[in-house]
Amino acid sequence: MYTVVPGNQAVTVETRTVALPALEHALYGAVVYPPLSLLQQPLLANHQPLYSDVDWSAAQKVPGVVKCVAQQNFLAVLAAQETTAKQAKALVRVSWVGAASQAPAFNDAEGYSWDASVDNGLAWSVAQYEHETLHVWLSTAYPHQLRDELMVLTSLPAERIQIYQSVEPLTEAYDEAVQAAVLALQVKQPVVMRAESGLQTIKLVSLASESGAWESNVVPGLGTSVAAKLLGWQTKDKQGVQLATEYVGDRRYNHAQWLAPVGAQRDYAAALTFAAESDFDESLRTHGVDPLQERLVQVQDERGRRLIQRAAEQAGWVNDDGIAYTPKKQNHGYGFAYVKAYDYEQKPAQAIWSAWAVELALDTQSQQLSLQKVTVAFDSDQHIPQSDVQQTQIKHRISQWAGKLLGHSAGLEERAAQASDSTSSPQPVSTDIQVVNQSALVGQALAWSATAELPAAAAIANAVKDATQVRLHHAPLDLSLATQRWAIATQAKAKSSKRWLGWLAGAASAAAGLLVVASPWRPAIPPVPRIDTSIFSDIAIERGRLVALAGDCMVCHTADGQATNAGGLALDTPFGKIFTTNITPDPETGIGTWSYKAFERAMRDGIHRDGSHLYPAFPYTSYAKLSDEDLQSLYAYLMTQEPVHAPNKPHELGFPFNFRPALAGWNTLFHTDRQAYQYDEGQTELWNRGAYLVNSSGHCMACHSPRNSLGGEKKGKYFLAGGEVDGWEAPALNALATADVPWTEEALYTYLRTGQSVQHGVAAGPMGPIIEGLAELPEYDVRAMSHYLLNLQGRAESVAAEPQIAAANVQLQQVEQQAQTQLTDVWLMPGRSIYEGACMVCHDSQSGPALFGARPSLAVNTSIQSDSPDNLIQVILHGITRPSSPALGNMPAFKHSLNNQQMEDLLHYLRKQYAPDKKPWENIQTKVQSIRQQPGHL
Repeated sequence: MYTVVPGNQAVTVETRTVALPALEHALYGAVVYPPLSLLQQPLLANHQPLYSDVDWSAAQKVPGVVKCVAQQNFLAVLAAQETTAKQAKALVRVSWVGAASQAPAFNDAEGYSWDASVDNGLAWSVAQYEHETLHVWLSTAYPHQLRDELMVLTSLPAERIQIYQSVEPLTEAYDEAVQAAVLALQVKQPVVMRAESGLQTIKLVSLASESGAWESNVVPGLGTSVAAKLLGWQTKDKQGVQLATEYVGDRRYNHAQWLAPVGAQRDYAAALTFAAESDFDESLRTHGVDPLQERLVQVQDERGRRLIQRAAEQAGWVNDDGIAYTPKKQNHGYGFAYVKAYDYEQKPAQAIWSAWAVELALDTQSQQLSLQKVTVAFDSDQHIPQSDVQQTQIKHRISQWAGKLLGHSAGLEERAAQASDSTSSPQPVSTDIQVVNQSALVGQALAWSATAELPAAAAIANAVKDATQVRLHHAPLDLSLATQRWAIATQAKAKSSKRWLGWLAGAASAAAGLLVVASPWRPAIPPVPRIDTSIFSDIAIERGRLVALAGDCMVCHTADGQATNAGGLALDTPFGKIFTTNITPDPETGIGTWSYKAFERAMRDGIHRDGSHLYPAFPYTSYAKLSDEDLQSLYAYLMTQEPVHAPNKPHELGFPFNFRPALAGWNTLFHTDRQAYQYDEGQTELWNRGAYLVNSSGHCMACHSPRNSLGGEKKGKYFLAGGEVDGWEAPALNALATADVPWTEEALYTYLRTGQSVQHGVAAGPMGPIIEGLAELPEYDVRAMSHYLLNLQGRAESVAAEPQIAAANVQLQQVEQQAQTQLTDVWLMPGRSIYEGACMVCHDSQSGPALFGARPSLAVNTSIQSDSPDNLIQVILHGITRPSSPALGNMPAFKHSLNNQQMEDLLHYLRKQYAPDKKPWENIQTKVQSIRQQPGHL
């Protein structure tokens, strides 16, 4: 239901509630945005064009497209269906004026991220122009500002603009409303606009070179809608919420990827608070400093200092002398966060101070974290009459917000009530919520502001770190992810690496059978006392960073919860345990004394600086193909990173596997090509670039090629023919074009870039971290990899994307239709019942509500089509707790919900229903039981 917003702000008008009418012939719009670098330029106000040419031809050929709109710099596609509009939008070709060919990459590998959709689902709005009146339905906190903007953009008087505000609190849809209104005037039909899910995650990275400074992937906003600026209008008034905490420095937007819509400025402030307060806590804990006490030192604002002290006192975090400190208690975690901010959404603007103290309890038996106590202190100059009702309402707001930050649909109070009425275990416990709301005015209390909620996520995350030693970098916070990592660390269960069993056996065979090997002992290369990093240019360092991302250096050389590249990741094998090494420039425990010559020998020959052989767990067989320029850049990047003193752990291998000289024989057999990649003159530049990346830094064959009995990668027809890694099947990459629904270059590019393909599914398991790295690479590089993998034998030119996409979509529809009309045998009914109860709400494209995140079709899922059920079992049992992109959403784990028989019933049903022409899987319960014992891939 909606209420009508009064047309005159100065007159009090009784609002009336209306329902969203059934709008016939409604169209869906999709806006073509210019590069962000152009949106930030002031030239838009002068009505200068941002593009020299726009080609609508491909978009207009998509069935269902009704109109393509070009109004100044506002470009959009209107279609009968939402998916059609988005598909057509992707086909619009625009020549932007002065836009950089490639936007600089945003490095968020060690940063923090915040889902702007944490408040609710995606934003949407409907507009209709009828009888010379514009009607707009939406949810917004700024209805009067919206009306003023629409008056400017449409030239309509206030009385001819009807805004219907949603009674239910939905996601802010200000920008969508402006877009819908502009398009509705163009076509004189109802227009529906929805926010794009790709614009919902705010990322922040600390700039190590500047104390307290941050770089973000998002520009906080314009104060008006993006559409308004594209149409040549922008307000100059300050908008949103701006932080003024002393130790939070300047923000940078040089590498920004999107512009925050109206209303998202508060989300940006929340994201920055989460990142800054988490990073502040992490840095101080690492150095053994109490974060609470240090805040009292660094905060110079007297009201802020008093507030922090009051919050600590109310929480009981003071000693007998009244000195505040962070408590310590076994199986408990204590987290604190603080903010000072100016809220320009209030008129006049208000300064607000807020501090949150959170206590968590860790149940080591159930492996669950629960909020025990939340203390909130806030201060401002806005007062209201004091009452018990107001205090209760504030506690309810705190409960609701904390619950949403933890990913709950209900607040803490509701969940505690649900727990008391439930016999299932474990359940959340009741949370003690304390509020410090003191006013100097008699009979007055401070008015609550949503700005006071900003420190909540960081306070909870800091308590999680204190309890589990796991740092959560993304909000909403996933406590189960923290407890899973805590359990793995506590039980000394590290990720298994079954792919290396072969080479260990090969090393043993070499030790026993190869009597004559080449150079089993190599001379050491002397250490360099000091590496002069001033000779490395910024360009070389950035290039090296991209090489490191393509090579997944951080994935293997970073243990869970530890410093990046400091090593210590354990690889469990039947032959013993291997630990990855410290590759930071620490002179004692890392590679800080390695000359470039020593580094190059390790990368190309697999030889340590001291002359010993490296285990082939380090994929030097692929890295040997790196160019000299990339190797030198990688060296520059690694040597300019923060050194971390982290002694390398000795490998726990018995004889003969601990006899490194035996690896010389393995190298003689399987590492014969030690030269950099040679350009194939018979292939295109795009193909060669892809071949180089796939076969060198990408080391795709390490997982996707089968290995022989000695652990060497098979060549020839077995190249990229499929392998195994960490208990997961690595599918074949040499037959992508012949799949049931053939892969296209565009589909593979989208998958490698985002972790999802509509025609094939989402990335999971070991592929997840790889997607995270690929997302940072230049677009050209990822497209080159896609082109090469689809054309392993070579092809002169890349095939046009449009006909490939169209053909793939047709095949997808055919396969899905066949699956939906497939009759279910009686013996499969138990599996069908499980599917309908646990899976269908997310995976059935024909039913169920629209949910956040990906909704992959099972009809073309590669795990169901595979000859092995391993990947499907892995995903069902362990879920997807850390998707390659937050926009994909998580998949819950059913390890504790489905027993082995239920798993077998479900797997048989899925195989028969969605892959009826495939051979039934065998020994399913045995495989389920085996994979159930694994810790899962986080």
